[in-house]
Amino acid sequence: MKNKQILKILHISESYGWSGGANQAQTLAKELNKKGHINYIACPENGDLYKKAKENSIETFNFNPKTKSAILDGFKISKLIDEIKFDVIHAHHPKAHNAAVVAKFLSRHKPVLVVSRRVSHSLPKNILAKLKYKTSLVDAYIAVCEYVKNILVNYGIDEKKIYVIYSGVDRKKFFKKEKDMEFKKELGINYDEFVITLIGNFSYDKGQHILIDALDILRKKGYRFKVIFAGKNTDSDELKRMFQKKLPIEWGVFLGLRDDVEKILNITDINVNAAIKGEALSGSLREAMALGVPSVASDIAGNREILKDGFNGFLYNPGNYISLATKLEILINNTELRNIFSNNATKTIDEKFSIDTMVEKTLDVYMKYVGEVRGENR
Repeated sequence: MKNKQILKILHISESYGWSGGANQAQTLAKELNKKGHINYIACPENGDLYKKAKENSIETFNFNPKTKSAILDGFKISKLIDEIKFDVIHAHHPKAHNAAVVAKFLSRHKPVLVVSRRVSHSLPKNILAKLKYKTSLVDAYIAVCEYVKNILVNYGIDEKKIYVIYSGVDRKKFFKKEKDMEFKKELGINYDEFVITLIGNFSYDKGQHILIDALDILRKKGYRFKVIFAGKNTDSDELKRMFQKKLPIEWGVFLGLRDDVEKILNITDINVNAAIKGEALSGSLREAMALGVPSVASDIAGNREILKDGFNGFLYNPGNYISLATKLEILINNTELRNIFSNNATKTIDEKFSIDTMVEKTLDVYMKYVGEVRGENR
């Protein structure tokens, strides 16, 4: 009976702005709808996820937790559960996890509860957190990489209920093609200028300062390039001041939050992930590799599960800007190596990080536990 029955699935997320997790939740719901399943998304009304779900004809409910208490949010969702009788509740973010546990406890109808863990931060050790993560109300966890799975196992969660499912890349949107020189010109970059890009919201954890320090080393050696920053607050005065302390301000392109990442990466010669912590399975790294952009990434969490040092890119020790500068210099000077990394990167994405694989593996988890609830696996 595998994958033949029609499921009603509620995806829950507190994400208001667009993020990798919000993208995966929306993509999963959209693709499962195509397979005949009935998907709903509960998220903040008029947020980016809410709007995109509407655009894709996914039924939506308002879920906008305002306080630290999950009881009221859980109570509201429990009413939805009893009314619609979902087969599966999938919590995609931490506050959604809180509310979903309460909702399942309060509801008369008991759906399968699946929780995704998308970050590599340590789990809190207070009593309420332990109850939330270890409760039998959660049927399964989806970890986005082996590193995150190990965090959950070490916390004391039964390994048999943890599934590693890599987030997928939309290959219809992110694919290798000729550089768009008109777009490059629109960004104020000359056609022959070398472009280094970091996609990520501006924060200490994302490591923009590490990249700037590395590039300062290269500047002192006589290298010239343009640097693109894209992501929330990357157009801020704070980042520009940080950049200008080490590099000529005209070398920087500060784009802020964008919805055309594929176009930015298309004109990029080297992509950089400089994260220091918190990264689980970098979406921008996957997308760059799908486009065949040679990448240099910090050796943390799931990065090493995507990028194999010397095969499809370079890894460097997190926070070590001298090491990052060394890897960048090698790639700048070696066109042949960049081409090798490019070809191997696209192969890696096709083999391990497709949307189809992510959707099928997630659906397998749903079906396994729905089958157990209905007694079909007994």
